[in-house]
Amino acid sequence: MPSVADVRALLGDDNWLPGPPSFGVRPLDVASMPFNQKFSVSQPFVHVGSSEKFNVDYTMWNATSAASSRMSSLQTALGSSSVPGPKVGDQAIYYGSQGSGAAPYNTVTVVRVGQIVAILGLDLKDGFPKVSALGKIASRVVAPLRDVIAGKLHGNVLPASDSSVLPEGGLDMTLLGAARISVEAATVMIDAPSIDAFAQTLRGQGVSDVVFGDYVLDSDTHMEVRASVFNFLTAKDATDWVTFLRGTFPVDQEGIAAFYDQTHGKYMFLFAGGTRGALLICRSTAETEAASRSCEAPLTRVISAWKLSLGA
Repeated sequence: MPSVADVRALLGDDNWLPGPPSFGVRPLDVASMPFNQKFSVSQPFVHVGSSEKFNVDYTMWNATSAASSRMSSLQTALGSSSVPGPKVGDQAIYYGSQGSGAAPYNTVTVVRVGQIVAILGLDLKDGFPKVSALGKIASRVVAPLRDVIAGKLHGNVLPASDSSVLPEGGLDMTLLGAARISVEAATVMIDAPSIDAFAQTLRGQGVSDVVFGDYVLDSDTHMEVRASVFNFLTAKDATDWVTFLRGTFPVDQEGIAAFYDQTHGKYMFLFAGGTRGALLICRSTAETEAASRSCEAPLTRVISAWKLSLGA
């Protein structure tokens, strides 16, 4: 994935911040995932102070021919709405559309590199970018893929000390992927009202990054569950973090706050244990869809077991 420094350089502004990744691994959305699709990984970026967004999605297909077929079907579906542009990777498609909202100029660049199809979505507020600029962005974003395919570039395995603090997969949810994410990505994940200010507050409390796990809800594979662990300097900082996130929602006898965030259409479960703050978020895989009530009972069980496993 491109770094936040890459994105800031490509888009010309230091106010771009990363969000949390999503791992499109079975059984997430298994009912709608094509059999010849192996997995996908998505990384969003948000522009602080606006509604502008940049999203990078890599999908690995089981063969180059399957990835080529995917490109052909997209080209057929788009028809004359796609526009010619710079050659990037093995194939590239560019198109745009004007939507609504505060960032209505929507462009999508699709690039194939071998078995991988990269989809780059960019929503801007002031107008459409030049196709040459989209080609430059795409070239930088997909450049490392050939090294990945050749086995020259590898990801980092999450240390056991990190993975051990995440909730165990079981009958309620299945682990898809895990990583350490920046504190800024964590504040984007929780939809903090002031991303920069809250991130700086957390950094002042000792939180520079966050252990993150991405899960699927077993009873409803259209629901994604995000788990994160914040390590604070003091127990008071952890308790204050819970108080801030839960607002007027109460905590139960176990010290767990559980509520539905109607504004953002997701469920949140959180607690403080010593100097740790632990959070579960249940959300739909579709951005425009609210989380299902199928999140409630399973995650009530998961959060209680997780609290116990952390000795909180």
